[in-house]
Amino acid sequence: MSAPDAAAGTASAPRPPSPGRARAVLGALLPPPGDSRLLAVSWLVKTVGSGLYLTTSTLFFTRVVGLPVHQVASGLTLAGIVALAGAVPLGKLADRFGPRRTYTVLLGIQFATMAALAFARTFPAFLALVLVFLLAEQGSTAARGALVATVGEGAERVRLRAYLRVVTNVGITIGAAASALVIQADTAAGYMALLWCTALTYPAAAVPLRRLRSRAGTPVAAGPRKAERSGSGWQVLRDVRYAAVTLICGVLSLQAQILSFAVPLWVLRHTEAPPVLVSGIVAVNTVMVICLQIRFSRGAEDDGRAARMCRRSGIALFAACALVSFTGGMGGWAATALLLLFAAALTLGELWLSAGSFGLSFSLAPDGMHGQYQGFFSLGRGAATAVAPALIAVLCLGDHPRAGWLALGALFAVAGAAAPFALRARGAVRHEPSPSPSTG
Repeated sequence: MSAPDAAAGTASAPRPPSPGRARAVLGALLPPPGDSRLLAVSWLVKTVGSGLYLTTSTLFFTRVVGLPVHQVASGLTLAGIVALAGAVPLGKLADRFGPRRTYTVLLGIQFATMAALAFARTFPAFLALVLVFLLAEQGSTAARGALVATVGEGAERVRLRAYLRVVTNVGITIGAAASALVIQADTAAGYMALLWCTALTYPAAAVPLRRLRSRAGTPVAAGPRKAERSGSGWQVLRDVRYAAVTLICGVLSLQAQILSFAVPLWVLRHTEAPPVLVSGIVAVNTVMVICLQIRFSRGAEDDGRAARMCRRSGIALFAACALVSFTGGMGGWAATALLLLFAAALTLGELWLSAGSFGLSFSLAPDGMHGQYQGFFSLGRGAATAVAPALIAVLCLGDHPRAGWLALGALFAVAGAAAPFALRARGAVRHEPSPSPSTG
């Protein structure tokens, strides 16, 4: 080969990706280095544990502990409802003692209770431990929200929350996939080992938090203390506008239970679509959230835009309910096509709801009180999770499912349409919003 030919061959040969280019791509997909990335790593570890727990906990309690299914279900429901009462008080602790410290302590409590569940063999022990665990989970949700609020402001804060939403889907998917072999083996030793692995993810999630800058781990002295001196330590309970937004987002968050509760039963019992489509619908939802959540959250730091996102969510969820209502008794291919469109519309509603709720829950809360405000906001989704199975069973899986689906869709549309009006609610607590960087 001549020199020119060799030079041409060298020039046309594909170049392997350089480490610098790979790091640049990875950096574009991750939050910026520093506190935001540390929070994302912590949350990834915790949500991997959630994926392990969600897929195997019922099997552990029934096959290893030996509890009947109805006791497990009633215990989880009762503990979940009671745990809602701890959201605001535990959120106030995050305001008083600092969100990082509070969140770390609550992760330690979750580790201890999860580890103790491995030795529970009676219903009272199971109920007591699950109640403490879910109380700590409610508190950690509020403390983590306050921690996000201290790490960023405005658009940065909303973008970080969107990253954590993506991380949630990635982490749960990893955890669920890792538990597949244990479920396939179906042994007591395997379930026990998986429970211990789940427990260890909580202290592991606390490790990255030690490197957060001090401002993310200390309380904001002026806010809560000044509020307590003026008798407004429970200010969130008097904020009518925030309560209205919490109610609206709580109603819209019923969509999460459609995916986890209604879809499997609807596909298997009411349509002629192949059963594997249940996994396909979940896959469409997961991929869309991972790929689009950050994009959909742009601009949500603006109150008006965030409220309009909630309105779009209501419209998309109405469309999803209308689509699925026509699949009852429909032939396999037609039902499959409509159900895939339903999955896309449902996920669009979820994306807009997540973005709008991220923005409103942060921007409408006074500085220094994000713990109690985030705790209060979590009550909307918690209440929806508690009532959704019964509501969906009556409306969508009962004797008149088409009318029920349309009624549920109308509820979503009305709730979404109310979001822009909720911003003008009278009786809202006055506070000066924190300055946010321009988004251009």
